[in-house]
Amino acid sequence: MIKKNIKVIGSGPTGSLLALSLALNKCNVTLVEPLSDSELLEKDKGYAVTQCTRKIFEELGLWNNIQKSSFGFTSLSIIDDVISQSVLVRNKDLKRLNNDQRNIGWVVEHKLLMKLLINKINNNEFIKKLNYDSTDDSDFDFILASDGRESSTRKKWQIKYFKSLYKQKCISFKALLNGSPPKRAYEIFKSQGPLALLPLSNNIYQIIWFSSESDTKSKLEITHTKLLEKLRDELPDNIIPEKLIGNISSFSLAKAFALPNLKNFKNILVGDSAHSFHPVGGQGLNSCIRDVYELSLMINNYENLSNINRKFFSLKYFLNRFVDIISLILFTDFLVTFFSNKIIILYPFRYVIFFVMKKVPFIRIHIFSVMTDSIKRYNFKNNMG
Repeated sequence: MIKKNIKVIGSGPTGSLLALSLALNKCNVTLVEPLSDSELLEKDKGYAVTQCTRKIFEELGLWNNIQKSSFGFTSLSIIDDVISQSVLVRNKDLKRLNNDQRNIGWVVEHKLLMKLLINKINNNEFIKKLNYDSTDDSDFDFILASDGRESSTRKKWQIKYFKSLYKQKCISFKALLNGSPPKRAYEIFKSQGPLALLPLSNNIYQIIWFSSESDTKSKLEITHTKLLEKLRDELPDNIIPEKLIGNISSFSLAKAFALPNLKNFKNILVGDSAHSFHPVGGQGLNSCIRDVYELSLMINNYENLSNINRKFFSLKYFLNRFVDIISLILFTDFLVTFFSNKIIILYPFRYVIFFVMKKVPFIRIHIFSVMTDSIKRYNFKNNMG
């Protein structure tokens, strides 16, 4: 196999994983990131990790270390607070390919994940890090941009980008909660937007709270004590918030996707620079990691592609990821639109959805499978090494 020279722009979780997956097949990777290692650790947030992502981490030889830094949850409580209905998803609801797992998912903190990835990158002989891009693009076989939702590379390449902002905004913070059954995550649908509780330990949770722009603004202006009081009013009766931990972050929400680069088919957007959707269901990082896996497989198999697929490589990659990405955009948009309201005419349909999910295991398993395994089914057989 001909050794490839590849430039990766951006070394957040997506760019770092992309660099490591390419280096695994002995590609020479130049990783461009203006931020220092310490600055890359600064985000105070947690990521949900699905079964599909676990398998990709296993292929990359990272799962054992990531698992030690993550917290697994064995059940997920999905609650429609408006109509007072709920359904509990347990590990027995995992499909056959995952039924050897005790956990239905995991949560890993950004700081712990990035520490692991930075350490791996700094000790990898095939990865060279640059804080300033002084390279010549013509020296590379591929240039892959993973520099985030506000990607400057996407603008530089003049790639068509479709974006629609939600009227909701989000705040995120960690809190000490008492009263929940151990190792349980929550997705609670409120009239103004979802409220997610992701367990980072037995009592520490990542709170991801969606509401209108004005309500989000008011939450940011009050004291931590009053914010906890507001949170208490939104939680199930058995869960008591005791303490807010660390900083509060806020961000806007959008659904968006970029078209492939039709001017240069070896310049490709990856992860958040290529697509964005509502965070309900915790699919953000997981979709980015599937980008990494798909693109790495295609680059590793480049010599075996037909001439037409080589010539239109970025288009081929775009089409390979299109169904998964568009499905996530539509599915998350449906969830937040359908459940974040008090439209009475929709109540009977919401009752039916929860009744079916509770009473028909086959339906519950398949709905949950979409969120934990993705639309596209990958044949995981050590394809990366």
